[in-house]
Amino acid sequence: MTDGPSRETTSDGITGRFVGRVKEALGEFKDDEQLAREGKLQRAKAEASQEAAGAAGDAELARREAELEEERAEVEQEHAELQADLTAEERETEADRQRIAEEAEAERESAEKIAEVEDDRRRQLAIAEQEKRRAEQTRREGEARAELLEREADAAEAAQND
Repeated sequence: MTDGPSRETTSDGITGRFVGRVKEALGEFKDDEQLAREGKLQRAKAEASQEAAGAAGDAELARREAELEEERAEVEQEHAELQADLTAEERETEADRQRIAEEAEAERESAEKIAEVEDDRRRQLAIAEQEKRRAEQTRREGEARAELLEREADAAEAAQND
């Protein structure tokens, strides 16, 4: 560097590289090693700055890609959880449907058995009623026969006493 104010005014980017090359060429032309070295340094600094900016851009891009990948993984996880919840709900719904169908079938079978028992009870009542009527008829017939036999016996006794 020189003993006065710095000759460097721009150090970054394309302009910094250009200024560095110009200083380097001018230093070689004027046989000023200090100016040539300053130009090389400015060009190297500009190139390093550009590389750093590129690396920072790449790093930022990689960070954003990682964030997107993380968000995608979270969305996939949420989707899987929702799908699992939905599947569980579907299984519960199917189990409820099955249970309701089984209960309905059990109620139908129970109603059929109750109807069969009621029909049997009615038949037995009808049979009992018929047997009761027959017994009543048999009793009346027996009473009538007994009365007839009594009369015959009374008539035979009266005929014998006569």
